Amino acid sequence: MYANYNWKVVAKDSKGATTTSNMFSFATRGLNMPAQAVTTNAAFSERLRHSSVVFDNKLWVIAGRDDGSLKNDVWYSANGISWTAATANAPFSGRSSHTSVVFDNKLWVIAGYDGSPYNNDVWYSADGITWTEATTNAPFSGRSSHTSVVFDNKLWVIAGYDGSYKNDVWYSADGINWTAATASAPFSGRYLHSSVVFDNKLWVIGGFDGAVKNDVWYSADGISWTAATASAPFLGREGHSSVVFDNKLWVIGGYDGAGKNDVWYSANGISWTEATASAPFSGRYLHSSVVLDNKLWVIAGNDDGSLKNDVWAFE
Repeated sequence: MYANYNWKVVAKDSKGATTTSNMFSFATRGLNMPAQAVTTNAAFSERLRHSSVVFDNKLWVIAGRDDGSLKNDVWYSANGISWTAATANAPFSGRSSHTSVVFDNKLWVIAGYDGSPYNNDVWYSADGITWTEATTNAPFSGRSSHTSVVFDNKLWVIAGYDGSYKNDVWYSADGINWTAATASAPFSGRYLHSSVVFDNKLWVIGGFDGAVKNDVWYSADGISWTAATASAPFLGREGHSSVVFDNKLWVIGGYDGAGKNDVWYSANGISWTEATASAPFSGRYLHSSVVLDNKLWVIAGNDDGSLKNDVWAFE
């Protein structure tokens, strides 16, 4: 969806004479619709609560839960069609609702649920095959359904669930030593939210705190947080994904009592525009999204009854 805007400047002096500029124009970018799935059946098993990153100019899918078990496999693809298992059995426990980021030229896996019930371990790998445990027991509580980003050359862990909804924020320069930026941010304790880095700020979008949320928060330091909006125009949701694409924030899918396939974007976190009310992928949640090759990718998840291993790309 694209929109074209035109404008010109008319200047009037004190005697009423006017001068008119040339016409200027620009176009806003949305998603090219419709689109086809890159693959409807990737080589990794159907799953949800996995993590995805872009590393070494490839898409990566890490762990999650399929219909049979919690996974600790790691997969990569250069095109979203052909997938290769870097390892079928990484040394970290099979888990879901963990987070992954790329930091210090390495893949990182942070915390998550493995049935024990919640982890606060941190792992890294330079190739997706060989993994090293940075710490078995970070000072933040074991948790799942949190978010992680890289900001200010540090790893960040934001909120999540450890038996209660959290609104703490932690950071680390090495994955080993962690500091609490705040034990209680002004946004409500929550999980299944999304987080990105945009406009040199940390952002927290939506999630569940006992009810689905559609608030949007930002911080320049992880300590002081400001509500960009308490009620964005998209419905409250959890288990959605967010990315930064085309210099905008994006919110994709999620769950509000049913799986969603709407897509929204914003240039400032305050005003939001619906790119599409019904993307061609099935309504879903607990999927992942990344940006690679100037495309927005949507990977796997749950679509209200079945787990998916499809991969979609939008320009």
